[in-house]
Amino acid sequence: MSFDQNIIVNLSVISPVVSQEQFATFIGATPDTVRGWVENDTLPHVKLGRSRYINIIAFVDDLKNGKTIFSRGDYCND
Repeated sequence: MSFDQNIIVNLSVISPVVSQEQFATFIGATPDTVRGWVENDTLPHVKLGRSRYINIIAFVDDLKNGKTIFSRGDYCND
């Protein structure tokens, strides 16, 4: 998966974590696609209760640091 690092994200209006469905809507992907990325540790995520949420802070930090390619297993140690 590849992202344009020139996208400006205003963190003051975004929650530190979002549901997989919200993230899918935000980036224009299907919820099933995002779910697969979470299951394959392609996106930074946290488990809250029985659900996994996308860690927006880690995601945006990676984009700011120049990460443009997100691959399977990138977040398996998080």
